[in-house]
Amino acid sequence: MKKLKKIHAMLYAMEHDPAIGRTKLMKFIFFVDLIHYNQRGSLLFDSAYIRMPNGPVDPVAYSLTGETNDFFTVKKSRGNKNNPATGPYDHYLFQVRVPVNTDMFSHYELALFHMVLTALKAKKATLVSSLTHQLRLWKEFRDGEEIPLDYFALTDDEIRLIESFGFFIDGFQREFCSRITTLSRDLADALHPLARERVVRVERILDDLIVHYPLPSLDIFYDAYLAWDDTFRSALRLNPAVVSSLTAECCDALCFTSYAVQSGAVGEDDLAAYCGEVEERFDTIRESLFREHPANPCEVEMMEGDLLDRTMHLSRSLALETPSGRR
Repeated sequence: MKKLKKIHAMLYAMEHDPAIGRTKLMKFIFFVDLIHYNQRGSLLFDSAYIRMPNGPVDPVAYSLTGETNDFFTVKKSRGNKNNPATGPYDHYLFQVRVPVNTDMFSHYELALFHMVLTALKAKKATLVSSLTHQLRLWKEFRDGEEIPLDYFALTDDEIRLIESFGFFIDGFQREFCSRITTLSRDLADALHPLARERVVRVERILDDLIVHYPLPSLDIFYDAYLAWDDTFRSALRLNPAVVSSLTAECCDALCFTSYAVQSGAVGEDDLAAYCGEVEERFDTIRESLFREHPANPCEVEMMEGDLLDRTMHLSRSLALETPSGRR
């Protein structure tokens, strides 16, 4: 499935930039994975990257683009100039044979594709290669060596560097996804019901995230975020097994909305409608949880008069009332 997703991501790039060459296509796959890792904590395509002269390369994507296959045709021609690092330079031209299946991708993933392609179109392939050469994941290895996954975690300086090239990584969405994804994985494997003390510890983390929510820059998503928060807290008491899927949905929606706000790529009315749908989706999941577990004793214990619940509502009020520019 991941390989098919990778192929259709390349088809997306070919359809939206018919002149894209092999080097930029490899950079497209790499930067999508790099940014996804730094926002979501995992590679989108589960690729293994090899350090090559022009930058990190996914061997599977490189092999696929070497010759015509069932998904796209490959036309190769020899350039007139030599590349000092690799010798004579081959030009590649791709033509899709199968339309891209966008249903395979979420709103966030498609926005990520658009952002990476937009940044790459404005740059020469040599300039993009020079960017990758400034990253630790390239500088600290030799050609042919596999790059360990933990090197994909960018430093603050590296983030500022690639954002200067037109990419967008940092922000609340990065903090939220990195903290809550790891937590959710642990909770999903826990025995149900969770101990009250553990629920309290998790809700303190949720309260802290609410306090640090970036109002007003992401105000348009705030109601959807609170709907997720309510649903997540309910799942803690009713069915911890669903917290991982809840977290994945929220990370996807939050990252998409954050990019849409930052780039202006989505109209305000359309974005508001999208956020409304996300809010309704989380409310529906929460209602379903209560229908499936109508008499859960842990839920009875955590009534609205509980001190923890009061703390949660106070945190929300503080987040709403804090003036802009507080971050």
